[in-house]
Amino acid sequence: MNNEKFSIDAVIAWVDGSDPKFIQKKKKYISELERKEDNHPTRFNQVGELSFVVKSILKYASFVRKIFIVTDNQIPSFLKNKEDWSKKYLDRIEVIDHKEIFTNFNNFLPTFNSLSIESLLYNIKGLSEHFIYFNDDMFLVKPTVVNDWFINGLPVIRGRWTTYSEKIWYKKLHRVIFSSKKNKPSFKKAQEKSAKIIGFKNKYFRTFHNPRPLVKSNFSDFFESNSKLLNEQVRHKFRSNTQFNPYVLSWHYAIKNNRAILTNNLQLIEVNFSVNDNPKKILRAIQKASKSKNTLFLNLQSLDLVKTNKLNEIISELDSLIKL
Repeated sequence: MNNEKFSIDAVIAWVDGSDPKFIQKKKKYISELERKEDNHPTRFNQVGELSFVVKSILKYASFVRKIFIVTDNQIPSFLKNKEDWSKKYLDRIEVIDHKEIFTNFNNFLPTFNSLSIESLLYNIKGLSEHFIYFNDDMFLVKPTVVNDWFINGLPVIRGRWTTYSEKIWYKKLHRVIFSSKKNKPSFKKAQEKSAKIIGFKNKYFRTFHNPRPLVKSNFSDFFESNSKLLNEQVRHKFRSNTQFNPYVLSWHYAIKNNRAILTNNLQLIEVNFSVNDNPKKILRAIQKASKSKNTLFLNLQSLDLVKTNKLNEIISELDSLIKL
């Protein structure tokens, strides 16, 4: 496939956790939570990062045809307030409600579970066969070209082959000592589960918080033959340790069928901020991402935990880096 002859869209999953209507809706289902950690505000809060994600796509991935923002009956502030920069790109930005992608699973709405939502992104009407999935804390920081995402139509998957945790002795011991954490959902565990479902026995291709190039038919082809698995996956309103990571599953499906390009060149800087961290580490990460010639992607998790005075400084740095 010629890289210049197919469309590529971007998809961003987003929620405004401070929205009173959203908070009230979520309260009705708190009793269904298996772990109270999944109701921590930082899983839902936002400080305007979405606008920088969108601007970074428009600026550094100019080949993207359309940007779909998937949310629950919410409108991002930059669209609601008709900010000057967004007015120029209204024809390239579309807000998609959960009801659209959950067309055949409406009985499971509302949902507060990113794994359930990600499993159905391929149902977006008008979505191109090739698309890039972003979380609302993932930014592009340098110009990218089609080949950074797809080569001859195949997704470029960034990561490394990793042995399953259960096959590493010291990790087995860790699980025995810290047995209370055994059932805790995690990014890594969901990846391992995804690869096992596809049939990978000893190792899986572990990925990190890069934006994700995906192929729609890898989802539809697999789920067409595994509808019960999909039904079980999307029924959870909050994250469950029984769930897989849907885009990692689609990648392993592609790998198994020789329909993927693998690389260990992450070109990523990521920061998972906690309340005990110094905000300077975020500023350093932004500055490093700006200067590093090999860095294309920046992931800043939990910016809502940063105190206001420092957050303003961080937002200013992001604005300088990602200004249209």
